[in-house]
Amino acid sequence: MTTQRRLSRLMVVIAMPALCVTFLISASVISAPTSKGDKSAPTTPTNLTVTSITDSTITLVWNPSTDNSGKFSYKLRINNLNNSAYNSLATISQSQTTYTARYLATNSPYTFTVYALDGAGNKSADSNTASANTLADTTAPSTPVLEAAVLAPSKIQLTWTKAFDNVSNNCCNYGISVNGVRITENINWAAAPADKLSVIIRHLTPATNYSFSVSASDYSGGNVATSNTVNATTEASNDTTPPSPPNNLHLVRDDGCAEVWLGWDQTSDNTDAQSEIDYEIFVNDILSPLPVSSGISFDFVYGTAHGDNVFYIKAVDSSGNSSPPSKAIKLFLWPC
Repeated sequence: MTTQRRLSRLMVVIAMPALCVTFLISASVISAPTSKGDKSAPTTPTNLTVTSITDSTITLVWNPSTDNSGKFSYKLRINNLNNSAYNSLATISQSQTTYTARYLATNSPYTFTVYALDGAGNKSADSNTASANTLADTTAPSTPVLEAAVLAPSKIQLTWTKAFDNVSNNCCNYGISVNGVRITENINWAAAPADKLSVIIRHLTPATNYSFSVSASDYSGGNVATSNTVNATTEASNDTTPPSPPNNLHLVRDDGCAEVWLGWDQTSDNTDAQSEIDYEIFVNDILSPLPVSSGISFDFVYGTAHGDNVFYIKAVDSSGNSSPPSKAIKLFLWPC
């Protein structure tokens, strides 16, 4: 009898945890959520139409969508048919059924489609496709304002204000005219620009009056604006003796992709101090357009990739007298 009672109590103690486990599992099943979520897509926006076009914008309008949730947004695909790199996807609020695509390429074909997307990620079908071509750019940049400063008997520095264009990121190339004639670096008149809004004109004749103008042209349409014309007279000089040729031209560093650094020894002149002497780097007999210091130990220049390149240096004094060329060096430059 005593043994039976002890066993009965033990069974109760053992059984209780099992009952608790069973109860907890049942409670978990009963409280599981039964909601199915929003699976209804918005209705399709319709009648997508182009309403206006400029050289860099296209405006569109469409009939609105609806959605059971009451909240959604529009997505507008913008596709450049000439260059997919210009494709984009615009997000537009639910309350807006018109949109102006901006910063488009000029004179280029585009297509557009719009769809609606609700907060649960349900997407409507695409609207009809609308097509349009941006207009050609026929507007010239703003007109630069030019100033001239005489630096030496053979040097004048030109500085001008930055030009701006009606099309974003479309401005500008600058050209220099002397006495009404467009000049380039490779005819050995224009030295390398001090920066993109300034240039030093070398090899001018002492005691001579010159007229200058600068033109700004945009990238897309070749539209040109020409600055005011300025006049300047170079200083007089009787110096006709050139500096000595630079020595010890050598490669300092090759960065690859035809980008090299050159060094050489400073030259001397019968009249000018070393700090007044300019240097010109020639690459395969063409004057480099890049700025050159008067240090002279570490100057950057481009060559032609994947081939032999011949470099030499000339020194130019303030009166415009050029030295004989330095001893040339030939470098084979590897491709990128």
